[in-house]
Amino acid sequence: MQQRTDCFIPLGDETQTGQTLRELRTDPHVNRIFLIGTSGKTEAGAETGDILHTDFLFSTQTLRLMAEHCQSEYLLFYTKTSPLKLGYQALNRLLGVAKDTGASLIYTDHYIVTPDGERKKNPVIDYQRGSLRDDFCFGSLLLFRSADLKAYFDRQEEIPAYRYAGLYDLRLFLSRTGTPFHLNEYLYTEIENDTRKSGEKNFDYVDPKNREVQLEMEQACTEHLKAIDAWLAPDEYNEIRFDAEDFPVEASVVIPVRNRVRTIEDAIRSVLTQQTRFPFNLIIVDNGSTDGTGEAIQRNTDDTRVIHLIPERDDLGIGGCWNLAVHHPQCGRFAVQLDSDDLYSSPHTLQTIVDAFYSQRAAMVIGSYRMTDFALNTLPPGLIDHKEWTPDNGRNNALRINGLGAPRAFFTPLLRRWQVPNTSYGEDYALGLCFSRRYRIGRIYDELYLCRRWEGNSDAALSIERVNENNVYKDRLRSIEIQARQMLNRQWKHETDSEEVQAFFNRQLQEWEEAERRYRELANVQTRELAVGDHRLQVQYNPARMVSTGARIDARSIGQRPCFLCDHNRPETQQALPVAGHYQILVNPYPILPEHFTLPTRRHQPQSIADHFNTLRRLAWQIPDRLFFYNGPVCGASAPDHMHLQAGSRGIVPLERDWKSYENTLEKLYPLSPDQKVAVEEVFNRQPTCGLYLLTDYACPAFVIRTLPTEHNCLLFQKLYQALPLHKDENEPRMNILCWRQSCSGGEDELVIVVFPRSRHRPACYEATGDKQMLISPGALDMGGLLITPRQEDFERLTAEQAAGILREVTLSKDDLVPVIQQIKEIEPDRTPDAQPSETTETIQQSAREPEVSVGIMSRQRLRFSLNADYAAKGSVIRGEQTVECSEGGILWNGNLYRELTFTPQEEHASFSLYDVTIGIKFHWERKETQIFSGTLKLVVEEEKITAINLLPVEDYLISVISSEMSASCSLEFLKASAVISRSWLYAQMEKRRRMDENHHGFFSFVKTDTEFIRWYDREDHSIFDVCADDHCQRYQGITRACKEEVVSAVKATRGQILTYDGEVCDARFSKCCGGLTEEFEYAWENKHVPYLTSIRDIAPDRTGEEHPALPDLRDEAEADRWIRSNPPSFCHTSDKNILNQVLNDYDQETTDFYRWKVEYTQAELAALIHERLKADYGDILDLIPIERGPGGHLSKLKIVGSMKTLIIGKELEIRRTLSHTHLFSSAFVVDKEDVRDGVPQRFVLTGAGWGHGVGMCQIGAAVMGAKGYTYKEILHHYYHETKIEQAYQ
Repeated sequence: MQQRTDCFIPLGDETQTGQTLRELRTDPHVNRIFLIGTSGKTEAGAETGDILHTDFLFSTQTLRLMAEHCQSEYLLFYTKTSPLKLGYQALNRLLGVAKDTGASLIYTDHYIVTPDGERKKNPVIDYQRGSLRDDFCFGSLLLFRSADLKAYFDRQEEIPAYRYAGLYDLRLFLSRTGTPFHLNEYLYTEIENDTRKSGEKNFDYVDPKNREVQLEMEQACTEHLKAIDAWLAPDEYNEIRFDAEDFPVEASVVIPVRNRVRTIEDAIRSVLTQQTRFPFNLIIVDNGSTDGTGEAIQRNTDDTRVIHLIPERDDLGIGGCWNLAVHHPQCGRFAVQLDSDDLYSSPHTLQTIVDAFYSQRAAMVIGSYRMTDFALNTLPPGLIDHKEWTPDNGRNNALRINGLGAPRAFFTPLLRRWQVPNTSYGEDYALGLCFSRRYRIGRIYDELYLCRRWEGNSDAALSIERVNENNVYKDRLRSIEIQARQMLNRQWKHETDSEEVQAFFNRQLQEWEEAERRYRELANVQTRELAVGDHRLQVQYNPARMVSTGARIDARSIGQRPCFLCDHNRPETQQALPVAGHYQILVNPYPILPEHFTLPTRRHQPQSIADHFNTLRRLAWQIPDRLFFYNGPVCGASAPDHMHLQAGSRGIVPLERDWKSYENTLEKLYPLSPDQKVAVEEVFNRQPTCGLYLLTDYACPAFVIRTLPTEHNCLLFQKLYQALPLHKDENEPRMNILCWRQSCSGGEDELVIVVFPRSRHRPACYEATGDKQMLISPGALDMGGLLITPRQEDFERLTAEQAAGILREVTLSKDDLVPVIQQIKEIEPDRTPDAQPSETTETIQQSAREPEVSVGIMSRQRLRFSLNADYAAKGSVIRGEQTVECSEGGILWNGNLYRELTFTPQEEHASFSLYDVTIGIKFHWERKETQIFSGTLKLVVEEEKITAINLLPVEDYLISVISSEMSASCSLEFLKASAVISRSWLYAQMEKRRRMDENHHGFFSFVKTDTEFIRWYDREDHSIFDVCADDHCQRYQGITRACKEEVVSAVKATRGQILTYDGEVCDARFSKCCGGLTEEFEYAWENKHVPYLTSIRDIAPDRTGEEHPALPDLRDEAEADRWIRSNPPSFCHTSDKNILNQVLNDYDQETTDFYRWKVEYTQAELAALIHERLKADYGDILDLIPIERGPGGHLSKLKIVGSMKTLIIGKELEIRRTLSHTHLFSSAFVVDKEDVRDGVPQRFVLTGAGWGHGVGMCQIGAAVMGAKGYTYKEILHHYYHETKIEQAYQ
């Protein structure tokens, strides 16, 4: 049976597309031809009628359309608008090879026709694992197996809606199940339109105008690396000790050279004129020069800093020359690159590079360079700073691009260890990949280096053969690196078992004499049994444990000692067994148990169980013959600055050894009710014994979790963790944990987790003097009944009563346990018998003094900020530039990991600056800027990003908000009205957040059926702060812009005043411009009537107290059409620039029409927009039909009628988002269809009224009222019916 294919080609002009159509239509292997239109053109395809409208040629939307329309076994995609000429039997050959190989994607060599008419061969290269460049050249003719394209869209996970990276993401997906097949036959001819030289094309990825494209490509590549397990986390780096060995100088500049007599002395002078605070030298490797270069170098050797090396070998490339230089005994601590053609930009380059090693703790540093000609005139693209490298993802994105930047510098010991590939192309890239696998790469984005292009050294116009050779080599380097990273990830994620752990322990004792001696001594330590009631504790005399028992754990002591759990501080004989992704198993050299292990994280971070509890459970299940335990940072952990678990022999610790005598006396706390039982079962804890218990029949109180490894989200531990008290200035509740795998009576295993809730770090006897002192510092094993005494006298005199008393003393008292148990059981605390006020009234009464508001400013993986005065954090006072990064669910700051960070000002007018704050998110004025804030800065982790929160008094917040949104020219009465509604709205949001915390209800909802999708947004769902800083809440910019005196006066004049209705705080909504009629609440948000947010006519009320003017009923479509197309008088119908300047800041004034406006779309634009927004192909858009409007004219339901699909959408914001790339001004619009052809409108015109949802106060209308002399109370009562102004605080 003859193979056939459907063809998809871009719609160009009629001549070009016509030629390609004729070429394809004559081929018997072509089934159907589809034209892909991205500009609304239809002329070229009129004769076929198969036109698919889309947004961008290589977008996800385009690929989806192709998958949906392709009916043949294969799909041919031609990606150029220029004419295509197929070779003899080309499609027959392509389809035959596709069938024989089963490949998902086939591409071939081809010919190109240059602009001067010359026909050239254009071979392409084989695809390999490392062919991750998004500009990999396949040619412009691609043959896909259509089933594989459909499989791409049939995956379970959500596919990003790429605009530019769709095709790139598809071929990465296909490469995961097979390799794209290169048929090295010349099967077609295309016209070459990109006539730039190869050297110019190389820098497309660093060109700022391509940034949006590159970000999408980076996202696609990153997801691919994760899918193939080659992605490296941004915080997974080895640390470096720069002082581990001595060097003759701090830095050496290395110049490999061959026949560069014209430039070498310029380069030498560039180095010797460097101004540094350290000694340096210059190592020049003259690799067989014959043009006088050697003599030129020799002329400069009078300067003792110049070292002239001439290799004995004749087979060295640039990489080999580097190896010779860095192994020279005079090479410095850092080896810094300078090519013989190039120059340093300033005399401070070398100092800047060396400083970056220390400040960024980097093993390799890369700078930025400028392209110049020989006379140092700048050449395109100018400065090349490689800002595509980010701390968050640079090491992964490096696998997508072909270069990393210059100059490059290396920590010499690592370079000596790894060696430089002996090539003269790509050796620097190979090093960059290798270094970034395990170490930080420091970046300097300022210009350091001049790269001179001239006739003697230019590689700007390489032949296609040389370009291919270079690309094959770099693809090979990436293939090697991907395999190395996959191996590294497999090593890190290694899952161990009991046998491997035992073998590791035995091997360590054979190799580590000191550890073996201590374990031998442990076998002879003295122990005593202590009877406590029906149970027994044990005391162990272990003098070697003085190193832990006597350890000081204050911040100063910890800071002064090297961390004994970090790789670079451990003895060489102490080996590590990688396990569970982020941990290492170490043999503990100071054992308590016959086999005793420490399990630190590979990276230095504070002791905190919250993000590591699941690992504790998993390891205890996988290694059932070991007891696992955890000591909190002030509960026995001798290394509270480095997260670690411990494990050891079972059957030694009394509580675990005698567990069967305890388990029948447990008091169950959760689950008790049917709903609670369902909650536990829903997280896959289906054994009847699973739950949270209180251990009562023991020397001290403890909580017990009985669970299974399948339990999702560690529900039971989370309930306990959240119920335990948190001590001041500490980041987690104090606790010790024992965990082991236990056989149940029913034959199935379970995990037993005993949590000791701690109140004190050490008992009073530890700090006592004389005979009253006993050096006992309880950790998890002590709490489990094995008390460790490093002193003989303590061992001999400790009684059972004293032992039990010590354990009780350091745990929570009975009174302290009551609220913990109540919270676990979900019992409300006892209330007084007095009648309780309503929630809202209670909020007002409790705010007798001014409350504090928390404002979410920004959320990033990495944050940069500056403390402009003294701030306190973690016991230190700091100021100046700071950087934090999200790492393993915590905040990495100054080398330590924190659960959260709070920077508290120490001066009255202290401020901090946040860099790159995005304002106008998802609005047309979106941009970034540095903003300055007063008050407290709090950093918390949410959804794997760090959120910056500003805590400040409500009145200060209002001054900033109103200053941001209003002009100084506003009337005082208008400003007062704005202050009252902003304060009221803020109070309402704070109350909603409180209710959400109690009831766990979000702030948006939706109704979705096959024919209807109605969604409303009450506000952004803020769970960790009250309001955000952007326009989605209220525009807050701190003290970035001067606070206006007029605003300060208005806020002070209305201090504490809020708007109320029937005793409740008003949720005082407002928008920019109502268009003459305000809208009712239920047409924008949930279906409830809010009596003070009803529709009113925005014209002058009668001051005698009469009713507002009669309203037109805009729920009637004919009435709405007349109203919206007219320009009725209203307060907000003004063109007075003085008035508009009051309400509209610079960004807003980029919008000129808002009272009445028009938006036009072509059929192609509207279809593509709806496809993008609703993630479905509606075909041609036939109509937009109003289904429901509010009395203010705003659509709350709109029917979209397409040739392939119909849907009703709502409410107003969903409509505005669907019909615009940002937001339509409002949903108060009517629709005109124009140029209708065969029932398909070719253009839609939307005529609308107002700006925003239209509910509540119209800001422009209120500004006009203020200018006309209305008081702020009259303004408020005009827009909010029957409300009162009350005092919330003085």
